[in-house]
Amino acid sequence: MLQPLTYFIKIADERSFTRAAKALFVSQPALSKQMKKLEEELGFSLFNRSVRGVELTMKGKAFYEDVKPLFSKINQTVDRYKKYDEIRLGSTPILSTYFLPGFYKQLHYSNVHVTAIREDSLDLVPLLTSHEIDAALVQNTPMIDGMYSTFLLSEPFVAAVPVSLSLANKHELTLEECFRYTQILPPTGYLSEQVRGILAERMVESEVLETHYLGMGGLVSLGIGIAYLPKMMADTIEQKGVTFLPLKGEPLQREIYLHANRPDLLRLLSEFFTRD
Repeated sequence: MLQPLTYFIKIADERSFTRAAKALFVSQPALSKQMKKLEEELGFSLFNRSVRGVELTMKGKAFYEDVKPLFSKINQTVDRYKKYDEIRLGSTPILSTYFLPGFYKQLHYSNVHVTAIREDSLDLVPLLTSHEIDAALVQNTPMIDGMYSTFLLSEPFVAAVPVSLSLANKHELTLEECFRYTQILPPTGYLSEQVRGILAERMVESEVLETHYLGMGGLVSLGIGIAYLPKMMADTIEQKGVTFLPLKGEPLQREIYLHANRPDLLRLLSEFFTRD
């Protein structure tokens, strides 16, 4: 359907089958055949032919005015896609596993490849500034010098609780309730700093056990303590012996920002990630 519509728009712009055929590098009979077929599909005539050339019918003019802006948008999008041989994107293991898969089809078509994965998203910043990657998803970092940036999303952390604890029967928990048990935290990064900061601020002495995100669920399932996971991860995984519960007031949150080394690239990627 796109090709006949492209032909239709060109004929309407040129007001001539001959000039349109020349510009489109097709024969005039082939062009006329395509327009006849399009008129049959639409159920109305598109053109009136006269000694002055080709003029749109009333319905043809209305159709042209509706279709032309759509084709301009399509052509602009195609041009943006064709600009990039490869877009190198940096991410974290969690975002690569639980966020990006919903966009892989669009990203693949525009030649976006995740070429750098770092446990701490801040470790992606040097790769951006040295142009080893073209864009990155970075947590809680609104601006990076020399980069173009935009906010993508905010999400809370939820508590991962052993089913053996009475807390697992609640609908939501407070941090105070969680702090009565061993805290299972990443060794570094924003979540670790945030929880440790709250513990210090409230002068709570809670035992802390360090492990990476992928090991947290296993330790919780053994009843060792309570961990905190991004909601997008908790909504997807099932861990035997673990219940995921929201935290009252969502005191632990993170914000994800998209950074790119070119403004046009930032616009292209942000359209993917913010599209419904």
